[in-house]
Amino acid sequence: MHTVSIVQFLVLVLFDLSYAGPLQIVFTDQPSHITVGSEVHLTCVVSGGSSPHTTWISPTGLLPPNSHMINEGKTLVITHFDVTNNGQYICVTSDGFQFAHHVFTVNLHPATATTTTLPTTTTHAHKTPTYTAVYGPPSIVSVVIRPTFYQYGDNVELACAVESNPDYDQLGWNMLTAPSLIPSNLHLNYTANKVTLHINGLKREDIGEYECFVHNSVGSMHKTVHLTRPH
Repeated sequence: MHTVSIVQFLVLVLFDLSYAGPLQIVFTDQPSHITVGSEVHLTCVVSGGSSPHTTWISPTGLLPPNSHMINEGKTLVITHFDVTNNGQYICVTSDGFQFAHHVFTVNLHPATATTTTLPTTTTHAHKTPTYTAVYGPPSIVSVVIRPTFYQYGDNVELACAVESNPDYDQLGWNMLTAPSLIPSNLHLNYTANKVTLHINGLKREDIGEYECFVHNSVGSMHKTVHLTRPH
């Protein structure tokens, strides 16, 4: 009798799963025209499955600090959008048995992108020209780990400086591991032609390979550094 009850229970569970239908993303929405400073909503609507959980990731493993999720994870909101937010965002949903995802590619509208150049200075007949990088694929000028000597628990920075003409549309860091293994103590900070990865309170799981990447309309460049264990 007990065995029959278990079988009946399993049949009911399987029936519920099949009745719910296959897990799939049935609708997506994103703006077609993104301007500087706008609030961008990326939405994916899920159907089927058994109480699926929806979240967002990016190929870098890190969502930008000016983003958050609403609508039970179905919508990713990026506030004050700028060129550093260009790239791909992945809506991922799973109920433990099935999996579905959709990749969104978002870019700032070219007409709204601004170019910042160093001002020229003039002293009598001598003129300091404005620096302009050579037109072509971007280059990574330097990658620096600070401090040079660190211990577990220290705050560590990986700074990547780049040159790009035309302006880059993607710049960031990848931790070369599965997105689900990305530690929560990593944060990105952007300044002019530089992206810095901040590691707050270095832990053992932070040790590994990191890749700085930059992309413009002509090409791309990547550089990998290995964060070693403290001595």
